[in-house]
Amino acid sequence: MENKKTFSNFQELGTFIKKKRRETGERIESFSSKLIIKKIILQNIENGIFTQSDYEKNSYLKAFLKTYMKDLNIINDCDLENLFLKNIVEIKNTNMSLDKNKIEKGKYGSLIILTSLVLIGLLFLFWNKSTYQDLFELEKFLN
Repeated sequence: MENKKTFSNFQELGTFIKKKRRETGERIESFSSKLIIKKIILQNIENGIFTQSDYEKNSYLKAFLKTYMKDLNIINDCDLENLFLKNIVEIKNTNMSLDKNKIEKGKYGSLIILTSLVLIGLLFLFWNKSTYQDLFELEKFLN
């Protein structure tokens, strides 16, 4: 299995794309008119103006980038699902857990709810003790 390219930030990705475009010999204006994407957007991609957060939140940016990379014939060289994998790996290597507090709260919350339901059920049984005794005596009488 071949290794697909990932990038540590958008600047690195933009430099890679600019290099590949220059290797084709075409100007950015040519790609802009061919792909019907504003020249400024293509320039911002190449210059690394965008951030990883911009890329993750903006579906238009993802589509423009994918279209541009496809036209440059580099789409198969890059891992589009994990373009910025290095940043994810750096976070995983820290001892910080982003979801730990949510899991802890959820675990204890479920125990509290379960315990509350059991106690309410027991209170209901004791509160209506006479009703159950009457039903038990009625059942004896019917048999």
